[in-house]
Amino acid sequence: MLTTRDLDRCELWFEHSGLPYFVDAGHDALMRALAPRQVVLWAAGISVLSAVAGAATGAASSSAATGLAAALACAVLLALARFVRVFRVPMIGRWALRHAWASRGLLGPLATRALPFLLLFITFLFINTEVWQVASALSRGLLWSSVGVFVVLAVAFLAPSFGAEIERVGGELEGDLLVGTCQGTPVASAARDILDHPALADEVAGVELTKLQRGNLLLMLFITQAIQVVALAGVVFGFFVVFGLIAIRPDVIESWVGHPPTYKDGGLHLVSNELFSVAVFLSGFAGLYFTVQAVIDQNYRREFFSRIEDDLRRAIGVRKVYVAVRAHLRAQPSPPR
Repeated sequence: MLTTRDLDRCELWFEHSGLPYFVDAGHDALMRALAPRQVVLWAAGISVLSAVAGAATGAASSSAATGLAAALACAVLLALARFVRVFRVPMIGRWALRHAWASRGLLGPLATRALPFLLLFITFLFINTEVWQVASALSRGLLWSSVGVFVVLAVAFLAPSFGAEIERVGGELEGDLLVGTCQGTPVASAARDILDHPALADEVAGVELTKLQRGNLLLMLFITQAIQVVALAGVVFGFFVVFGLIAIRPDVIESWVGHPPTYKDGGLHLVSNELFSVAVFLSGFAGLYFTVQAVIDQNYRREFFSRIEDDLRRAIGVRKVYVAVRAHLRAQPSPPR
C-alpha cells in the first residue's frame, strides 16, 4: 500500500500530467481563490487600475473614447492574467500542446474532408459585396468580438461531446481495467492491492470527480481541439489573404466598400485593412465549421478520442486510487512516538 511519500510522488505526477486540480491542495487553493470575497476584491482592484489607465490614456489623447477603450482593454488583460494564474492554464496548456502535436496526423484527414466544401462555399462569400461591407465596417474590437462569438458557439458544440466522453471513461474504471490503467504510475502497486480488499474496491468505485476536476479534463480537451482548429483556420486565413492580393484589385475593393483601401500606418501596403478584416471574419467562421465537423464526423471523433482516451482513463483511475488510499492513510492511527 502507498505511503505518504508515494502520495507526494502521485501529486507530482498529477502536476506533470496537466492535472493540478486533481491534487487536493491545488483543488482547495482554487476554491479559496474563487470564494466570493476574493472575487470581489480582485474585481475591485482590476476596476480601479483600469479606471486609472483609462483616465491617463484619455487625458493624454484628449479623447474620451480612447480612454474608455484603454480602460476596457486593461480590464480584459488583467482579468485574463488572473484567470490564467488561478486556473494554472500554462500547466494544462503544456500537456495539451504535447498531445496536439502527437495528434497532428488527424489534421490531414479532417482537412481533406472539410476544406474542399468549405472553401467552395466561403469563396463565394469572399467575393460577395455585402461581406466586404460588413467586415470592413467593423472596428478591430468588434471584429475580434465577432470571432469571440464564433469561439463561444464552438465551445457550446464541443462541451456536451467532451462531457459525455469523460463520463463514459470514468464509469468503466473498475477491477482489472483499473489496475491496467494505473500501470506505470505511482499508484500501480496500490491499485493491485485494492483488488484484494473488497472494502477499498468499493471505496474506489464510489469516487467521483468534482466539477473542477471535470473542468480540468474539459479544459485539456478544449485546448487540444482549439490548437487543431486554429491551425486549420490559419490555413483558410492565409488562403484568402493570398487570393485577395492576387484576385481582388484596389479599384474593386473601392467599388465594394465605397472608399479606397486603407492600410495600417507604417505597414508595407501589401494587405489592406479591408482584406485583413474579411479574411479574419471568414477564417473565424471556418473555425466554427471545423468544430462542428469534428463533432459530427464519426471517423474523426473515433480517432481523436482513441488517442486521448488512454490519458483520460489513466487520469481518472489514478485519481480514484489516490483518493481512496489517502482516506485509508488518514484513517490509520498515528504510530506511537
